[in-house]
Amino acid sequence: MTHRLIRARLRRVLSFALALCMAVMLAVQATGPALADEKQEQLEANRDQAKAELEAAQQQQQENQETITLTEEQRAEVMEQQEQLEGEIAGIQQKIEALNEQIAAKDQAITEKQAEVDAKQAEFDAQIEAFKERLLAVQRLNASGGIELLSNVSNMFQLLTYQRVMDSIAAQDQQICTELDTQKAQLETEKAQLQTEKQELEAQEAQQQANQDELTATATELAGVKQQLDNTLTQAEAMEEALAAAVSEKQAAFNKACDEVDAYLRQLISDAQGSFSEAPISCSLNFICPLDSYKYISCQYGAGGHKGVDFAAPGNTPIRAVASGQVITVQNHYSYGNYVMVYHGTDDNGTTYATLYAHMIRWPSVSVGQAVSQGDILGYVGSTGNSTGNHLHLELRVNGARTNPLNYVPH
Repeated sequence: MTHRLIRARLRRVLSFALALCMAVMLAVQATGPALADEKQEQLEANRDQAKAELEAAQQQQQENQETITLTEEQRAEVMEQQEQLEGEIAGIQQKIEALNEQIAAKDQAITEKQAEVDAKQAEFDAQIEAFKERLLAVQRLNASGGIELLSNVSNMFQLLTYQRVMDSIAAQDQQICTELDTQKAQLETEKAQLQTEKQELEAQEAQQQANQDELTATATELAGVKQQLDNTLTQAEAMEEALAAAVSEKQAAFNKACDEVDAYLRQLISDAQGSFSEAPISCSLNFICPLDSYKYISCQYGAGGHKGVDFAAPGNTPIRAVASGQVITVQNHYSYGNYVMVYHGTDDNGTTYATLYAHMIRWPSVSVGQAVSQGDILGYVGSTGNSTGNHLHLELRVNGARTNPLNYVPH
C-alpha cells in the first residue's frame, strides 16, 4: 500500500509537471509571436518612414528638375526675343542713319539754295544800283545837260531816237528786275520746299529714335529677366547634385529597411519550421484560390510597386488558407489592417512558402501557433487598414521574398 501510494503521488507530480511544462510551452508560443509582431510592426514602420522620406526626396528632385526644364525653356524664349529685338534695333539704327544722311543732304541743299538766293539778291541789288545810276544820270540831264542835248536836236528823227533810247533803257531795266524777282521767288519756293522736306525727315528720325528707345528699354528689361533666370538655373543646377545624393541616401535607407523587414519575416518562417510542430511541414504546392468566388482582380502584382494581388469581393466573403500550414502572425496593421500570415513549410527542394492575407473585416478567426488545413477559414473579406474598398490582399513569400502569388495560386 505504501509503495502504491508513493507511485500514485509520483504520477500526480509527474502529471502536474508535464502540465506545467505544456502550459509554459503554450505561453512561450503565445507570447513569442506577439513580441515578434511588435518588432515586425516597428520594422515595417521604419520601412514606411524610409519610403516616405525617399518619396519626399524624389518629389523634391523632380520639382527641381522641372524648375530646370522650365527655366531653360523660358531662358531660350527670352534669348530668342533678345535676338529679335537686337535685329529690330539694328534695323531702326540703319533707318536713323539713312534719315540723318538725308537730313544732312537737305541741309546742304538748303545752304546751296540759300547761296543762290543770296546771289540772285546781290544781282538784283546790283541791277537796282545800276538803275539808280541811270536815273541819276537822267536827272542830271534833265537838270542841265538834257536841255542842252535837246537844243542840239536838228530834226524830229533825232528827237524820237533819243526818246526810244531812254524808253529802251527803262524797259530793259524793268524786265531785268522782273526776271530777278521771279528767279528769287522761285529760289525761295525751292528753299521752303527743302525746309519742309527736312522737317519731315527730322520728324521721321525722331519717331525712329523713339521706337529705338522703346525697344532698347524692352531689351534692358529682358536682360534683367534673363539674369534672374540665369540665377534660378544656377541655383537649381547646384541643388541637382545635392538632391541626387539625398535621393541616393534615402534609397539606400529604404532598401535597408526593406531588407530588415524581409529578413525578419524570413526569420519568422525559419523559426516556424522548428517551433510550431514536432515534424517539419511539407508543402505540396497544390494551392487553391483563397476565395470561393470574387468579382475581379483589382490590382496585379508589381503594379505601381504593389507586392501582392488584390481580389475584389463582397464584405464577409470567407478567406481560406491556400494550403495547409501554421499561423505565424495575427496582427492589426495601419496598412494591412487585420491580417494573418501562414507558414506552409518546405517543398522537396527545401524552398519555404508563406502567405499573407490582409484587410480582413474583423479580427481573424485563427490564432498564432494554430495549425490550419487547406481551405480552413482564416477570416473574412473587409476593407481595414489602407484600403478603399472590400478586397483581399494576398501575398506569397518564397524563401521569405515576396513573389507573384498568381504563379502558384489558381484564379
